[in-house]
Amino acid sequence: MHIKSNNLIRLMLLVLLATQISLASAGTGNQTTPEEPVETQSVFRTKPFLQNPIGGGITVSWFTHVPTHGWVEFGMDESLGTKMETLIAGQVVANVKQHKVRLNGLQPGQTYYYRVCSREVLTYGAYKKEFGEVAYSETYQFTLPDTKSPDFTAIIFNDLHQKKQTLQQLMTQLEGVNYDFVIYNGDCIDDPRSEDQVLNFLTFSNEQVNAAEKPVFYIRGNHEIRGAYSVEFNQLFDYVGGKTYGAFNWGDTRFVMLDCGEDKPDSHPVYYGLNSFEQLRNDQLDFLRHETKSKAFKKAAKRVLIHHIPLYGMDEKYYLPCAELWGETLNKGRFAVAINGHTHSSAYQEAESLGNAYPVAIGGGYSADNATVMVLSKTGNTLHLKMIGYDGTVLGDFYF
Repeated sequence: MHIKSNNLIRLMLLVLLATQISLASAGTGNQTTPEEPVETQSVFRTKPFLQNPIGGGITVSWFTHVPTHGWVEFGMDESLGTKMETLIAGQVVANVKQHKVRLNGLQPGQTYYYRVCSREVLTYGAYKKEFGEVAYSETYQFTLPDTKSPDFTAIIFNDLHQKKQTLQQLMTQLEGVNYDFVIYNGDCIDDPRSEDQVLNFLTFSNEQVNAAEKPVFYIRGNHEIRGAYSVEFNQLFDYVGGKTYGAFNWGDTRFVMLDCGEDKPDSHPVYYGLNSFEQLRNDQLDFLRHETKSKAFKKAAKRVLIHHIPLYGMDEKYYLPCAELWGETLNKGRFAVAINGHTHSSAYQEAESLGNAYPVAIGGGYSADNATVMVLSKTGNTLHLKMIGYDGTVLGDFYF
């Protein structure tokens, strides 16, 4: 009996010790709080980000860690009330980790509230489907461009090359700037190797500019074309018109966005015969001829041209097929300004200085000595472009 009692005591002590270790472990590491339920942490990989706010609609995108059925709840106040999900050929999109939901039929100039919802898919069989709990994001808001208002403010970045500190520093120079939308003008997510790498910077950059409430336009640079994930890269975005080039109105200003492709000929050995940008550039010439004759283009109070590689201001030794191919058509377009990047050196070319019928503003690079952010704003009939350096120095202040 004495031996059995000792064994029982030892067993009770071991159970008590194991319980204490378990409680200690629960008190450290990933704790849950009422404000951020564990299902939200484990389901959402990114916050939502807004794209393509044109045509009385906007696209809400987000990623999840696990396959889910996703939808958006939205409305004109925080009670929401309307649900929208994505259908493809009669089938609700589910059992996916990347989500894009288009909200259509919205009113210009109206503020909307929304949240994204993801229900985990546990089983997705032919005749049996099982679901987990629904994870809800916090509620955000956005305002669609007002077609009757001429005023707006946009911020434009280029050539960040995934340098988080550079973006953070440039954002500190924008304190007090109430911007309506954001443009990333190429080479911001350079040489994409994998989804993890891309989402790491995309998530960071979107949170820096509050892309959950401010729509973002992503323009492809030559470095986004390189890398193992570069073909899939384009699937992350909802491009205007479904292509890497296009045009849209913000108020009475017309924006034309172009994709210059690579900075070397398709035949260059580093491309291994896998590039064919000559056709893409020719397609854009057809687009430009149609665009510059369109009613929306002709009626615009101001016209802004944006693309990554400059047509003017670079040495003739560089490969510049777009200048020869598009130059004549663009010079007839009566653009107020062209906004470019690529050179990692900020510059400004006056109209008619290099064969250009419009002024050209070129943003800088990613280092402390050359990084820039541009603030493009319109008040009434005046278009204003300010170029700001890494340390807050105003490198250019232009009115059109």
